[in-house]
Amino acid sequence: MAEREQHRMIAGAQAPGKLYVAGEYAVVEHGHPAILVAVNRMLTVRVTGHGENPGEGALSGDAPGNTQGESAAAASLPLDSRATGNIRSQGHDEAATTWHRDAHGRCVPDEERPGAAYLVAAIQCVEELAHAAGIGPHIFDIDVTSDLDDVSGRKYGLGSSAAVTVAAMRALLRFYGLESAFEPIEQYKLAFAIACRAGNVGSGGDLAASLFGGCIRFCSPDRDWVGQRLDDTALPELIRMSWPDLSVTRLPVFDSDSVTVSPAALRLLVGWTGKPASTADLVTNVQHHSTDERERRYREFLEHSDRCVDALCEALAQSDMAAVREHIAQARELLHGLSSLTGTLIETPRLTALVETAIAHGAAAKSSGAGGGDCGIAIIGVGGADRSAADESDAESTESAVSAIFQDWRLAGIEPLDLAVCAPLAKAPQWQTKRSSRKDDHVRLALQQHEQEPANAFDDVRFVHHALCGVSVSQVDMSTTVCSSRWELPFYINAMTGGSQRTGTINAALARAAQATGIAIASGSQHAALRDPELAATFTAIREQSQGFVFANVGPTVTPQQAVQAVAMLNANALQIHVNLAQEIVMPEGNRDFSGWPRRIREIIAASPVPVVVKEVGFGMSRRSVEQLAALGARTVDVSGRGGTDFAAIENSRRSAREYGYLDGWGQSTVMCLLDCCGFGASGGGPLGSVDILASGGVRNPLDVVTSLALGAKAVGVSGHFLRVLEDRGESGLVDEINAWSEQLRSLMALLGASTVADLQHTDLLLGGTTLEQATLLGVDAAALAHRSA
Repeated sequence: MAEREQHRMIAGAQAPGKLYVAGEYAVVEHGHPAILVAVNRMLTVRVTGHGENPGEGALSGDAPGNTQGESAAAASLPLDSRATGNIRSQGHDEAATTWHRDAHGRCVPDEERPGAAYLVAAIQCVEELAHAAGIGPHIFDIDVTSDLDDVSGRKYGLGSSAAVTVAAMRALLRFYGLESAFEPIEQYKLAFAIACRAGNVGSGGDLAASLFGGCIRFCSPDRDWVGQRLDDTALPELIRMSWPDLSVTRLPVFDSDSVTVSPAALRLLVGWTGKPASTADLVTNVQHHSTDERERRYREFLEHSDRCVDALCEALAQSDMAAVREHIAQARELLHGLSSLTGTLIETPRLTALVETAIAHGAAAKSSGAGGGDCGIAIIGVGGADRSAADESDAESTESAVSAIFQDWRLAGIEPLDLAVCAPLAKAPQWQTKRSSRKDDHVRLALQQHEQEPANAFDDVRFVHHALCGVSVSQVDMSTTVCSSRWELPFYINAMTGGSQRTGTINAALARAAQATGIAIASGSQHAALRDPELAATFTAIREQSQGFVFANVGPTVTPQQAVQAVAMLNANALQIHVNLAQEIVMPEGNRDFSGWPRRIREIIAASPVPVVVKEVGFGMSRRSVEQLAALGARTVDVSGRGGTDFAAIENSRRSAREYGYLDGWGQSTVMCLLDCCGFGASGGGPLGSVDILASGGVRNPLDVVTSLALGAKAVGVSGHFLRVLEDRGESGLVDEINAWSEQLRSLMALLGASTVADLQHTDLLLGGTTLEQATLLGVDAAALAHRSA
């Protein structure tokens, strides 16, 4: 053994710097998007083991001769507890330290150095994964070199903390032979956990850019949710979990490997003002101001930013330079408004000069990142204009425009940086145009509708109070039977969304809340996943996060085979068939032929391996419609009336001229549907005994739930209210809300003397307002309804 040549094992990795294109302030709030690019300046981390290894010299994973298997073998060598490792960072003495292992084998720095915090946290976190994989610890040195800053040490604001976190994480994963064990998104979660452990994590967008490379659309995870679980969840389990609001999507732009966009279609230019800025200080100042009376305007800023970022994503993906200019200008104006709102200087005079100079030469331009100094960006098309295919003259025109911009920048004291967007480094889902954007539009517009929950037809119904009819709260049984299954609670999370990265995150959060509270949940329309299997994960997240009752969801345009596929996709307990004729009429890209819907509904019901619910989407079901559905084989119908999310209004908002604005508010209220369908009217006699009725649409509180049950519904679906709660209060807030509804519902039933859900149908109800007028026209015996308990 002594005669064998001793070698040092080296594993290493590189990570690029980053720049923000848009959304840099909104992204600090979880669930709000930003666009980032990784740039071709790199930070390198090398891990040198104190052991024997035959593959000396090469960066593991970057060159042949040093495989992950060799790294794992070296890492499992016997540990000398007396040995120490070194951390060295070229040009950054504040990061230099030595480290040892404590009695538990954990990496501990000999001297606390703030500059080494990310490296120490990276060692500790990666070694938690190694321990879980049965790999023992090892002693090693870490060396960091970087060209993210100027040779003189001036900082350009390219995100060195994120780059060192990502590079150290990847180098250590390679050192321990673990890199291939984790998907890119799981590696991102690990990097985020490392930054949290180091005590300094912002939105995490810089981490995503450094890990994934190229150009990305990014939504930050819920940092409070992550922070809570870092304390009580094993790290391997945590990074395998779905994280609320986290989303990383690849934009095919500035990418020489792209097959969608010509690599010469758009070019990114970067200028540096010569003044470093503190991102943390600027963002903290904005967030501080956003919590006072200006909260409403701050929320408006976030909503406008979301729309701007997604419109810019579309423009970049299509290489539409005119639209890029328009939306970059919008992003700049939004930052001006935020600056005015909070009194924070974002665009300094020198950044203004950088931007205005580039705009004068036909580019789109704005500040990048937190502002207050640092960098600005410009995007220019081939020939300085709107061309998307390169030829020799275009290239010459582009170079002329670039030279002119750089020359004017220098005259204004701005240093052009020799930067380009680096190639993609890790696989991420591609940005989905058009259809996915529509899904995100629906969520955004629905949230706007539910900012305030106005009066609706539920307010026209009042219970007659009987002072002595109450029962013990402990006697109340809230259970009901839906689709032959017993539910402990008579309300559920109704169909909402799916089909895009953001909506997939929403589905996962909703499903976790359903699992935590024991209620059923319905998927949004799965058509997007049936057309594009890559989008299936935005729906399967529901079943992955909830073991309870789940509805699949399709429309009457799919084949019976596709409907069965949708059920299998979610391992669903039942299938919703949504009918949305009014929405399709207003939707710019909607269907126009509805003649085959009845036949297809019959075929889907016959083919489905699970019970079927036919539901409206907020325009209501008349008794005539329910009778037709019963003849087609339907045994459960969700009347889903007007009063909640108005999809006619949403689709009108997606039309530039709002041509169908007169259809806003179309349909019957949920209350009117129940009065018509559940035996209170003269149009068809008594209740439809062969069909169970569910209610949804405009349900705002537990009293609306009780009212719906009293009017004959077997259970009540809630969509917009729960979505708004999730947006405003997060996942834990939604769980609290559902639990509160459950407690209040039990109390309301006791107040009304109803021990069971069926007992509610013997309570006395008074109708008033427009509902009474309309009910009278339908032949509803309002007087009989007021004396049911007799």
